[in-house]
Amino acid sequence: MAKKRSKKNKRSLKQGKQERVRIDSSEAEEYDYHNPVMLQECCDYLVTDPGGRYIDGTLGGGGHTAEIVSRLNTEGHLYSFDADTVAIEHCTERFREELQSEQSRLTLVHANFERACSIEEEQGITGIAGLLLDLGVSSQQLDTGSIGLSYRVESQLDMRFSKHGPTALEIIAAEDQSALERLFRRYGEEPNARKIARRIVEIRRTAPIETTFQLRDLVCDLVPQPFHFKTLSRVFQALRIAVNDELGVLERTLTGIVDVLQPGGRIVVLTYHSLEDRIVKHIFKDLCKTRVPDPDGIYSTTKEITPVCRHLTSKPHLPSEEEIKKNPRARSAKLRVVEKV
Repeated sequence: MAKKRSKKNKRSLKQGKQERVRIDSSEAEEYDYHNPVMLQECCDYLVTDPGGRYIDGTLGGGGHTAEIVSRLNTEGHLYSFDADTVAIEHCTERFREELQSEQSRLTLVHANFERACSIEEEQGITGIAGLLLDLGVSSQQLDTGSIGLSYRVESQLDMRFSKHGPTALEIIAAEDQSALERLFRRYGEEPNARKIARRIVEIRRTAPIETTFQLRDLVCDLVPQPFHFKTLSRVFQALRIAVNDELGVLERTLTGIVDVLQPGGRIVVLTYHSLEDRIVKHIFKDLCKTRVPDPDGIYSTTKEITPVCRHLTSKPHLPSEEEIKKNPRARSAKLRVVEKV
């Protein structure tokens, strides 16, 4: 009985793989950058002074950037960051007229948004009125497969937004089983982390795992068909986060940017999964603390302190049902905002 079920699963898996490949090849040619999520809400929170200096830490296709620039006067300026060369090239063309204007309100910066923390020194300016981070991976990166972020398009397992540091391929080839298990469990919250890590080590003894389809097929052979989508999403997410140190960059940026913000300056963050949202939530909570433990107290006491920031969203702002219908990728988005006091 078990053997029959196994053969049936293998047949359906093979058919499913073929079907996904046919669909993906057309998607890769047609897909462009996704529509910006909660566009008006983000910009309403961010832009409080048309003459202020702002940072869009995640340029992507330029959706948020275009809206922010439209709200600035000739005194205002926006610095938009992206480590992805394709995004910079795309937006250089999209905003060509603005960039070439004598009174341009926009500067594109080809760098990770962590560099925003040193913007005063690098750009020779003082006081930032706000930072926007849209932490979603762009549809263009996922659906074209240019750097191997998606299991739906065959590509080399690179996953680097910039061309620095080890690739996903190199991590899979070099890390031992326990390290791979920790990676999938920590960054993907994957329940099958041990099983997947073990199979990777087994397979790479005879042949390297170099492409997205090789990794996809390995995972699909280990878990039942109904769980393919969620498991693959978690595995690819875990590798992408590890390759780009996404959580470390996010934490360092949120804690470092406060010194650059002027009083009343705001940090606006859109998250799409629990790992990054948890970091944003905890850092914002620390920035807004009014009481802390008093180490000099005789007993376990607390003392009042002046908070660095105040919450503008006591609970995360969520996309409307109407937006989710128009843009399904917005479904998991959460918007959190703090203001420097």
